Amino acid sequence: MTQTLDSKEKAKKTKIIVKAPTQERSRQTVATILDACSRLLISEGFYSITTDKIAKEAGVSIGSLYQFFGNKESVVQAVVKNIMEEDKRIISEKMRAISPLPSEQRMKAMIELCIETFRRNSDLRSKLSTIQYYVADASYMSDSIRFFQEVVRYNLPQIPGRDMDKVSYLIVNSFIGLVNTMCVDRPEALHDPTIVTEITQMFMKYLDLSDKPAQKKSDFI
Repeated sequence: MTQTLDSKEKAKKTKIIVKAPTQERSRQTVATILDACSRLLISEGFYSITTDKIAKEAGVSIGSLYQFFGNKESVVQAVVKNIMEEDKRIISEKMRAISPLPSEQRMKAMIELCIETFRRNSDLRSKLSTIQYYVADASYMSDSIRFFQEVVRYNLPQIPGRDMDKVSYLIVNSFIGLVNTMCVDRPEALHDPTIVTEITQMFMKYLDLSDKPAQKKSDFI
């Protein structure tokens, strides 16, 4: 019973966009609201902001905000979704150049790309990492993580004796957990070349690719 009530309460709090923006002016209003919310998340944190503060920061009326969003949580949910969609776009685009590389080079380049992607908006990510699974739609987050797993799985060489679906699952979830923790605890570490080298070595050791023959992949689609 408690779980059912908690689920209903979360669904109520995280009601997403009330009316999807269809015209350019509406899309610009939503973008302005999300930018304002992002700035407030960085400066004040999730628990200190309100829809009134977001509207004021965005320079729009509270009525305009409520045209598109049901509450504060739904605005933050849209901020999370924007970041995730941009992450997907960047990784999909840049993997096209990485996929044809030999396996060891490909894995190193892929890890570096993922770290580079997480550096984007690192201040905002540090504020979202502890609350994004609370505000975000669970099915959307699962689908997004599955997207990253498929990218990794496609680019992993076949290693004898290993279940590569499980390997890709562990790599993606370990990486996300590690980087999210760093965003909160030591966000500057994402820009530390030594830390990046250590992360790369950790995953390369897990994959144990150093003695494997070079393999190539066709372009990621």
